[in-house]
Amino acid sequence: MIKPNLRWGSLTRIRNVRRIIIHHPAARNYSYLQIHNQHRNQGWSGAGYNYYLQKNHRYYELRGLHVGAHAADNNSDSLGVCVEGNYDVEHIDEELFLRFVQEVRKLMSQHGLTANDVIRHSDVGQTNCPGRNFPWARFKRLIAQQEEVKSIVYGPKEKEAIYVKAGDFQWASGKERFETILNRYGNSNEQEAYKNDDLTASDAMGVLAKGLLAEPSKTVPATHMPGWKEMQKLKTPDGTTVFNGVNPNKPISRAQMATVLSRLLEIIKAGGY
Repeated sequence: MIKPNLRWGSLTRIRNVRRIIIHHPAARNYSYLQIHNQHRNQGWSGAGYNYYLQKNHRYYELRGLHVGAHAADNNSDSLGVCVEGNYDVEHIDEELFLRFVQEVRKLMSQHGLTANDVIRHSDVGQTNCPGRNFPWARFKRLIAQQEEVKSIVYGPKEKEAIYVKAGDFQWASGKERFETILNRYGNSNEQEAYKNDDLTASDAMGVLAKGLLAEPSKTVPATHMPGWKEMQKLKTPDGTTVFNGVNPNKPISRAQMATVLSRLLEIIKAGGY
């Protein structure tokens, strides 16, 4: 089990674990960090699940034995255990399924639970979770078996990991630029994951997207202020301003530049400059 170094809001210890509730994130590929960031952005303390098994067989302790946020009105005495995938539209891989059985059985043993204490999210909420294609009947049979299932469970598929790490990129000179964007626009969890070589390629793309979509500064640098003020005074004969002063640092397209130049030509022709 992996215990990632994540930043959390306020958490409350579970007094007595009475149930395990099974989930899927309804996304074919969704890392533990993406879940954590999504749930933080929703105003929660962090990832709502207690444990999470990814398709590369990495098994993460998220909230652990703290009250989760995975099944409304049913979190205080339960563990939310999630397996990556969207099992409304895909079928779970056999090796991943058996690994999931193994991990759920371990939790049952640790907390003195039986198969009757393991339920689906859909049993307590208006949802299809863990998905229409999740083999629930077979899952219940396997977790109810008295004998060990270890002999039929494959180990982690380290050589077939699905997630490309940002650290695996052939960055060349782009690495410093990415780190600058990460330090400016990435959150603390993404920065920590990158430092620990655990930031996936998809998470790195998310950081780059945040940098790309970030609102540009509205402060004009001192070097350009005299010219900026002068251009703000310019108006074409019909009273149109040459420069929009709302976002002075926003990039300008070639088409927009053509408009600016045409307005300047109008002023020159009219003898206004």
